[in-house]
Amino acid sequence: MSFKKCRDLILGVVMLLFSSFYLFNAQQIKTRPKLTPGYASAKIMPTLLGVILLVLSIICIIQGISKLKSSVQESDSSRKLDRGDILAVVYTFAVIIGYILIMPTLGFILSTIIYLFLQMIILAPPEKRNYGLFAIVTVVFTAFVFVAFRIGLQQLLPRGIIESLLGF
Repeated sequence: MSFKKCRDLILGVVMLLFSSFYLFNAQQIKTRPKLTPGYASAKIMPTLLGVILLVLSIICIIQGISKLKSSVQESDSSRKLDRGDILAVVYTFAVIIGYILIMPTLGFILSTIIYLFLQMIILAPPEKRNYGLFAIVTVVFTAFVFVAFRIGLQQLLPRGIIESLLGF
């Protein structure tokens, strides 16, 4: 049994364990019920993200089991790791670390726009890169998340240059 045949199953099990740990810790978050309404507590987003991760983990496990059941012989060329895939993983980790490092200085809006744009470039095949579309998607998504957190859930996000100009 090769790694490629069971990688979805392994990833699903690891992510199921991680999401269970994450959900447990999300429930340990202390809230101040007198200051915020029940729907806007600090537990809402971590719990929602944990449930989504848990569901996706279960789907990944199901796909992994079905792949194992219907596995066919692979050629040696398909077993080799693609150099582009390895570089994408390395670049993704580098961009995430950069995102974490620039967030305190640039704030949520600007650092998230930069991160999402770079991540889309990394993950998109070179022939399908549409920089204009990437820019629109990153700005719209970041604005949506900012409004959802800041206005809808009344939660603070790291302030930066743009937040100061907008008065948030």
